[in-house]
Amino acid sequence: MEDAINSIPPDAWPVITILFNVTCAVTALWLVWTVFVLWRRRASNLTTASGASPNRKATPDFLSIDEKAREEALKRGEAYETYLDKRDRDEARAAERERRRKETMISRFGRLISFGMALFSLATMISGTMFQVSIMGRYWEQYSAGERLTRVVQEHPVGVTVTVAVILFNIITFVSNRKWES
Repeated sequence: MEDAINSIPPDAWPVITILFNVTCAVTALWLVWTVFVLWRRRASNLTTASGASPNRKATPDFLSIDEKAREEALKRGEAYETYLDKRDRDEARAAERERRRKETMISRFGRLISFGMALFSLATMISGTMFQVSIMGRYWEQYSAGERLTRVVQEHPVGVTVTVAVILFNIITFVSNRKWES
């Protein structure tokens, strides 16, 4: 054997040393990897396919039913379903309230505009009738303030009736829909 070693040229020894070191490193890496895989399998409770032994008496867990755990799971599921139903109802109720609140704000604004326009129409009609240039002097000389108002109502009964009805409707609606808080 010593003759074989002595027959190796001295220029080949650095290559042989590098190859030996690489072989030792690969072997050490393989050994570390194997130990790691074995530890990992043991931690995960795994076996290799070749290491498994057949157990003819083994039965899957899903074939036996734990009735108590099943009933508890069903009760938890029903409780969760009722919780989800209640949450859905609450969300729908909140959305409906929000929709009503928006409509209420818009309808209140519309009623306020309608009320203002009715008051403006009444004031314009009264002032337009009372302060016409041709009959203004006659009204001022012949009638007092109450008689002037009575005269406007007599000359324009439909306009006054519609205007007063709109004003009364808006006042009644405002008072009945108002939530008085203390």
